[in-house]
Amino acid sequence: MLMERLILVAMWLFGFVGLILFIPRKNRRKGLFAFMMFQAIIWLCDMPAFKYGLLSAPVREFPKATDLALTINYFFYPALFSIFYVHKKVKGSLWSSFTYFFVWISIITLFDIVIERYTDLLEYGLLTWYGMWIYIGFLFYVSRVCCNWFFKDYTLFHGEQT
Repeated sequence: MLMERLILVAMWLFGFVGLILFIPRKNRRKGLFAFMMFQAIIWLCDMPAFKYGLLSAPVREFPKATDLALTINYFFYPALFSIFYVHKKVKGSLWSSFTYFFVWISIITLFDIVIERYTDLLEYGLLTWYGMWIYIGFLFYVSRVCCNWFFKDYTLFHGEQT
């Protein structure tokens, strides 16, 4: 139980510190929007995942299953996504953006697998590790597309006006 509490506290601390240190002041609005967009997408995707048994969180006294869901789904992973989104390279090559995306997805999946395997905070139902990798990749991709649509460059869509 002590290890699980420490993990939850560490996720909150690293999330706050990451948001403050790794998102520059000029990009705070973009980071906050990316944070909220990821929360919305993960909320919509977690409802069927828990309903159909792909993921489950065991119920116990403390930390409860709701503590982990609040920490991971509604704070820690959105904080990581906002850092990911703010620091993406706009004019990088296609290969470097794919590599950047897959490295982030792989690290987050590895973190999630370690939590599932070595603690009692989370249990995968029918989902395997590569299923979780695909799931997190899907969440990041959809959130990124929505954020890119919101922060689109208007000069690309409007011709020169005379």
